[in-house]
Amino acid sequence: MKVLIKENQYRKLLETVTNKEVICDECGWSWDLSDGGNDPFICHKCGHDNQEKKHIGDRVMVYYNLHKHTFSVRSNNRVILHADYVKLVDVEFKVRQGGREKVVQEKQKNVHSFVIGVLVDYCKYPCEDMPSEPNNNIVTYNPYKYNSYVMKDTEEPIYHAGVVKMINSKNKIFITKQ
Repeated sequence: MKVLIKENQYRKLLETVTNKEVICDECGWSWDLSDGGNDPFICHKCGHDNQEKKHIGDRVMVYYNLHKHTFSVRSNNRVILHADYVKLVDVEFKVRQGGREKVVQEKQKNVHSFVIGVLVDYCKYPCEDMPSEPNNNIVTYNPYKYNSYVMKDTEEPIYHAGVVKMINSKNKIFITKQ
């Protein structure tokens, strides 16, 4: 089977920064980090800045990654980080109904539900400063029982929230403040 990808997709596949080497995500050129001079992440061939962006203040989509057992945070249709704790503001809970129907029909999970909001804080795995689990204002989603996110205690649908703290624990907890 042949897989065709666009040039910009190829460049994103090349994006890498290791402890010793930088591979430009724009042109694919590589250099030793120690050879970078004053701006070691600036590509000397195309001028692209390859430094990792913190993404605080960006609008992101977050979902629970079943393979990595943590949250995946997406920006511009690309996973930008994995985290055990994510705090968002101006939040929307989104379920793609076509994906949900496929899960129910095939009994096989897929990524179809997201918590969308402005990224305020996060803690990458392993997270030492993770907040403790709360007892109230917990949001949950189960594609076999609900067609939207719901409040865990009342099972009322929820579509928006002011603040959401997502904690990776045994229950994948979403805490809201209206």
